[in-house]
Amino acid sequence: MLTITIELVLLFLAFFVLVPLIAALIGYAAWKGKPRNWDRSMYWTSFVASSAASGFLMVYAQRMRADIRNWQHLIQLVLFYVGVVLLGVAGGCMVGIFMYRRGVPSRKPSD
Repeated sequence: MLTITIELVLLFLAFFVLVPLIAALIGYAAWKGKPRNWDRSMYWTSFVASSAASGFLMVYAQRMRADIRNWQHLIQLVLFYVGVVLLGVAGGCMVGIFMYRRGVPSRKPSD
């Protein structure tokens, strides 16, 4: 019973803290124009690739049907949480599509 509670707490933290945090960080980096060699199409490509990988990993982990008393349960959890992290990356790349600014002007201190 305790392990199920721990898993639910970690799942809650992953979906409601980790995913938005990763998305916000990637969106902020896109707003600042970083990385310099990326543009909107690269954010779009990364969004599609990470969404597909995230969906595959989470669905595969769900369908493993590993018993909690089995060593495969640990593999199931790891695959699911990697999928959750990739979901955050996908969300961040989606935000980056709209937040990307080409040619961010550098701010000069006023004299």
